[in-house]
Amino acid sequence: MNRLLLLLAVAVTVRCAHAPEAAPPPAAAPVAVAWPEPQPPTLRLPDTVRPLRYALDLKLLPTEATYPGSVAIDVEVLKPVRQVWLHGQDLEVSRARVTVGGRTFDAKPVSESEGRLGLLLPEELPRGTATLTLDFTGKVDRERSQGVYGQAEGGESYLYTFFEPIDARRAFPCFDEPTFKVPWTLRLTVKAGHVALANHPVVSREPVADGLERVTFAQSRPMPSYLVAFIVGPFDVVEAGTVGRANVPLRFIVPKGRGGETRYAASVTPRIVKGLEDFFDQTYPYEKLDVAVVPRYWGTMEHPGLVALGQPLTLIPPGEETLNRRRSYAVIANHELGHYWFSAVVTNAWWNDIWLNESFTAWLDRQTVDRLEPSWSYQQERAMSATESALASDALEAALPVRKPVVSNDDIVGSFDNATTYDKGSSVIAMYEAWLGAERFRDVMRGYVRKHAWGVTTTEDFLAEVSLAAGPEVASSFGGFIEKGGAPRVSAQVTCPAGGAPTVKLSQERYLPVGSRASTQQEWLVPVCLKAGTGTQSARVCSMLKGPTMEVALPTEQCPAWVLLNAGGTGYYRGGYTREQLTKLLATPVSAFTTGEQAALWADVDAAVGRGDLPLGEALKAVPATARSPERLVVQSGASLLWQVRMDRLSVEERKRFRAWVASLYGPHARALGWVSRAGDDDAVKQTRSLFLHLAGGLGDDPALVKEAAPLVRAWLADRESVDPEALSSALPRAAAHGDADLFDALLAAAKKEQDRNERVRLLTALSYFRKPELTRRALALVVGSDFDTRDALGILKMSLNMPETQPLAWEFYRARFDVLAQRLRSDEQGGLINQVGNLCEETQLAEAETFLTPRVKRVEGGPRALARAVESIRLCIESAKLQQQSVRDFLRTR
Repeated sequence: MNRLLLLLAVAVTVRCAHAPEAAPPPAAAPVAVAWPEPQPPTLRLPDTVRPLRYALDLKLLPTEATYPGSVAIDVEVLKPVRQVWLHGQDLEVSRARVTVGGRTFDAKPVSESEGRLGLLLPEELPRGTATLTLDFTGKVDRERSQGVYGQAEGGESYLYTFFEPIDARRAFPCFDEPTFKVPWTLRLTVKAGHVALANHPVVSREPVADGLERVTFAQSRPMPSYLVAFIVGPFDVVEAGTVGRANVPLRFIVPKGRGGETRYAASVTPRIVKGLEDFFDQTYPYEKLDVAVVPRYWGTMEHPGLVALGQPLTLIPPGEETLNRRRSYAVIANHELGHYWFSAVVTNAWWNDIWLNESFTAWLDRQTVDRLEPSWSYQQERAMSATESALASDALEAALPVRKPVVSNDDIVGSFDNATTYDKGSSVIAMYEAWLGAERFRDVMRGYVRKHAWGVTTTEDFLAEVSLAAGPEVASSFGGFIEKGGAPRVSAQVTCPAGGAPTVKLSQERYLPVGSRASTQQEWLVPVCLKAGTGTQSARVCSMLKGPTMEVALPTEQCPAWVLLNAGGTGYYRGGYTREQLTKLLATPVSAFTTGEQAALWADVDAAVGRGDLPLGEALKAVPATARSPERLVVQSGASLLWQVRMDRLSVEERKRFRAWVASLYGPHARALGWVSRAGDDDAVKQTRSLFLHLAGGLGDDPALVKEAAPLVRAWLADRESVDPEALSSALPRAAAHGDADLFDALLAAAKKEQDRNERVRLLTALSYFRKPELTRRALALVVGSDFDTRDALGILKMSLNMPETQPLAWEFYRARFDVLAQRLRSDEQGGLINQVGNLCEETQLAEAETFLTPRVKRVEGGPRALARAVESIRLCIESAKLQQQSVRDFLRTR
């Protein structure tokens, strides 16, 4: 009862004691509340009210379309307010109450766009603490796997959650920003016998009416809303021993009957946790490790104590633990569990600093996976692929920085950009790791985590740690690579004066490909390491390049025959060589260089082609030497030049010549290795076999390999256990590429019968490789048909857009069916489709893409940005093709 009602009661009592009874006066009309006018925030919530802790209560039945819930949020009021803003999207809030100073009153909930939820108050809420209590009904998503989502499998229904970055607001009202990192207590009411799990352990389970149970969980450690997680359903729970220094229980939570497929995951996960503990020199930070095996790769997420890992990664039938399946699980599980430190223990304060989570963990993967399975050469291979991906993105005028400004929800979703947030960020970190030394840099990371444990951080916090360890210049240099888009091109001019020590003049500018409209006038503080030598003898020198040019003394007495601009291969920059310098380097014995240095050199050759400094036809002449290398990653690096050849710009005869030349380079080794693994083959041999089969049989269309592929696939269709699963992975796309309607029908029939989603997706994706137009049309129709979930069939469209034989039909289908797909896909998935357009390379396609997509991208989160990059990529491809195509034709005439 509020204070005004108490005063009225006292007055009535006094009157009755001193006056005769009289007829009661007419009842007064209720006083209308003067609600304040809603003033929603533009994006970030005001700093006037902050959550302190949550108590969340939900009733979750997997077969229901909606669920009721209530949440009590203890808050700190920093400034008196008449309205409180938080988040709630697609929720029906039936009642909102505020408790303060021992009394409770109703608030008026109001909804605004983009999930902003306001509570209008009938009176001012004073400074201090209060509790907000909201009753609501939420929706179960069954199409896009966001918020609380449902999935049927094997006749049973299951519920999962996926909230990052801004979908917790779809599940319950909350302050849905990462800076609000507080404890949570969850209570779930579920069907008796159903498994119900959340981030922290169950503390009680009690029966309630109607055949239900109420499950209460321990209060969590401080957690932002995007990390809250729970699952409910008739799961099987597979006990898998313990993990970590504290021997916490490890369990796999799987759909009914699929526990046997967790064998590999159960064997390797304890080793992954040990590797992470060793890196951080800290004990695993939670009381348990439950692995929620979610339906798709999407949904994989670092939920503390309840890590979500997709079925395609985790569920591997016994006998099918191929290298690719094992490696995929180990890498992604390592990444998500690494986030327990870089996301859960230490959290980015706002989405502009998501790189502190994703770049850090992507870099960490290289360290810990390499120690887990050295034969995979993961650290070097990932360094190559991530750096090349990032540098390609940085070549665009529309290049994004690693740390991106975030002023809209579109920007939040777009901040998870693969090429920059993951690839560039991790590559830049690796550059400074090499600059400081591995152990010294590891100690910086350890210190950063310990200092900021269970709190939130910014880029400035991290760079302060770098400055303490390495000095302000290194911190400034590091910050420049994070804050700026683009990448440097470093060139060198050697001077050898008579009687004096040789020197090198370093120069820098922004690297840009031919046709770019951007300016090269951009500078960084670049940590440059050179290697100068003659023959196989060399010396190394490192210097911080400041300004456009700088002189560096070489630590050699004689004038060097060659200078390598990226010693160690860890620098995040392009080496800008003259043709004479490249000729000398490529003529130097390969024993003078490490694998990483050779990979970096070939990437710089590729960049010289892209810039127009070197004709592609000339560069292709150097590829055969790499094909003979005993180092798989050198073979792979040299082969990257092959993808510069635009086969859609070649005539049919020229395409045949090109494929035959590629087959001549890689076919003999591929045929010697064969399709099927042999006794004693280790993972290094299996990776080499896969690479050569892909190059010779895929790009090269090697006749012998193609002839052998189809019988393997037909035998597998007849008896799944009759073919080595390692061989099938390589043979399936090769057989499909040269397959007929009978093989297409057989694969389609198998996909329709297949109950395992992972296997079904593999069969459907294989259909995209068929080259005959009528089969391409049939395959594409499946993407929007009713036989398959669009998410399972979408790979058909993506693959078809990438292949010269199928691209024209795929692009026609794309425009005809984009609007249908948009109705079925999440906004980020639509953004991925827009990115795919960047693979086109014709003037007519450029005009079609701009005309068709411009009015549509406004409805897609991050859509305008994705289209700008795709359009620029098409323009650059057109300009490059104009410049390079004649040299490729000249090259092919001599083959």
